[in-house]
Amino acid sequence: MTWSPWHLWPKLYSARLFIRTLLEFCLLASLIEGLYLSERLISILKIVIDKPVGFDNLVPLLASAAPEVHLATPLAVLIATYRVALLSRENRELVVLASGGQSTVPLLQVATAVAVAASIFSLSISGELAPRAKYAFRANVDAVQFEALRGGSTPGQFLYLPDNTIYVWPARAGTARPIFVKQELDEKSYRILNAQNTEIVDRSSQGMLIVGMRGVTINDLPNDDENRVATGTNASAAPDVACENCGARFNHLRSDSLVKTVDVLQLVAAPPRGASIDEWTTPELLGWVAAPDSKAPEAATETGEVTRRLARALLCFLAPFVAWLTVSFTTRSLRAFALPLACIGVMVADIGFSQLVGRLGQIGTGALSSILLGIACTLLILLVAQIVVRQGQLIFPALGRS
Repeated sequence: MTWSPWHLWPKLYSARLFIRTLLEFCLLASLIEGLYLSERLISILKIVIDKPVGFDNLVPLLASAAPEVHLATPLAVLIATYRVALLSRENRELVVLASGGQSTVPLLQVATAVAVAASIFSLSISGELAPRAKYAFRANVDAVQFEALRGGSTPGQFLYLPDNTIYVWPARAGTARPIFVKQELDEKSYRILNAQNTEIVDRSSQGMLIVGMRGVTINDLPNDDENRVATGTNASAAPDVACENCGARFNHLRSDSLVKTVDVLQLVAAPPRGASIDEWTTPELLGWVAAPDSKAPEAATETGEVTRRLARALLCFLAPFVAWLTVSFTTRSLRAFALPLACIGVMVADIGFSQLVGRLGQIGTGALSSILLGIACTLLILLVAQIVVRQGQLIFPALGRS
């Protein structure tokens, strides 16, 4: 048989379709990422504004929040594949391919290549990048709070930390800083501390600070809000009625100087990576690599997180086939409904997988993963069969005027 460049044409065209789909996916992912970050920017700006450390922390926090949008990856793959496939059909490129004696196999090969790439991308983002980014975001917020505590706050600005509300006056040349602290002791009392001058005497490598204070006033007071809720009466207006046996909760201390050892972690909680399950990478959850220095999650929680990431990767694998099948249903009369209905189907499948993972998390990672793979294979067979059956509607243009 004489060699002809037409033998290479299906392969070259398949590669071209694959590259176009990847470029379309990158554009859609960038758009979705931009929309998500524009909304996330509001909450991050509040963090930066509340802590007087400057806007140079804005970019690291935004970068750490970026991988959270991987939840929309299946939809981005679906829409990107649909747009490329529909444009190829309406430009009669698929008709030319069919007229050369080609079946739908090259199209299925393109869909498979996109599906594999999308699944690997999803597993990489959800299983490796997103967990580390979640920890980086939390660590950056903790660092912002710590720097705000060290650097002092702007006039009228309070630092809100767990169980503590602190106001540190900005340092002046040659003098230490006054400080105000409100500490919640328990549900029924709190402590107010005022110091005219405060300085850090020594820093320990274990995160302990030795703080020296002068002109110290400490007052332990009953929680007036708690008493008012309990009795319906303001404690300051009628202390005998609103606060029974409050004498032990009224304490007062004055001192010219005071030295206190402070555990920084009590002011700015900074647990190690892995404090929450979504900060564990997939290899760590599966025991393939060393786990973080934190308490291991429960078996059911671990199974749920691993299989949830697998389920989303399986949706990314199925999305290109759903897109090609949706193109076969896209006509002039159904043009406005085909893609939205396909997106709804993918979202419903995502919810269904999540419900399945939540209900069957006790059976173990291997068994639940096998169930998910079985469901995905069944859906894949049905999608491929329908694409082959509807290859006529898939190949010939259907949006032009008759």
